[in-house]
Amino acid sequence: MKLVLVGYGRMGQAVEEIATKRGHDIVARFDPLLATRILDTQTLTEADVAIEFSTPKTAPGNIEDLAKAGINIVSGTTGWYDHLPQTAATVNAASTGLIYAPNFSLGVHIVQEIAKLTGQMSDFVKDYEVTIHESHHKYKVEVPSGTAIAIANTLLDQISSKNKWTSGFPPSQPNSDTLYITSKREGENPGTHVIRLENEHESIEIAHQANNRDGFALGAVLAAEWIFGKVGVFTLCDMFPKEGS
Repeated sequence: MKLVLVGYGRMGQAVEEIATKRGHDIVARFDPLLATRILDTQTLTEADVAIEFSTPKTAPGNIEDLAKAGINIVSGTTGWYDHLPQTAATVNAASTGLIYAPNFSLGVHIVQEIAKLTGQMSDFVKDYEVTIHESHHKYKVEVPSGTAIAIANTLLDQISSKNKWTSGFPPSQPNSDTLYITSKREGENPGTHVIRLENEHESIEIAHQANNRDGFALGAVLAAEWIFGKVGVFTLCDMFPKEGS
């Protein structure tokens, strides 16, 4: 398969290494630090799928330009989902495919599935206080992370007493309807997410620790292999078999 990389920072370079090992060809690279531009190259005529790790500001335009060029897209950029309706409309109108996710780690997908059960059990027991903590490298600007927000939304779908999340430490008297997300930025940590349940009797922690970027890169390449030839807008959950299928 012939791939285009949009965003050639540390994630883009990790994707390139994994994709090459899996036998794919990188036919173009786009990045603010490179001279190439998406709409100014003929190389796109060779491409099957683009893997996009850019910025919240540039992602919608990148995706729409690629869709108009007839290329399917994997987007791992977060923070742009307010633009999703328009972007999805462009993808569908172009009869191309998009798969997007705040995190392409397969381990994080497992945590999301566990979070559903965690929320259901918490809602049943009632007296657990549920919080999320995430920590990342010092260069990550987004707070909280897109993955933490996705986990929070999964929990909110299951816990009837909570209807919103907020970023920051809980006050001395936490609001019972609020799920609190705390964040930390330091060092070179690729990413840690922890779901914590606590009551007066016990504490439970469900954690995912990324040891490097290769897990994210592998998930993105697998998503590229999956989206190839498909039409429509998908999330990472669509890649995995459903119960009974």
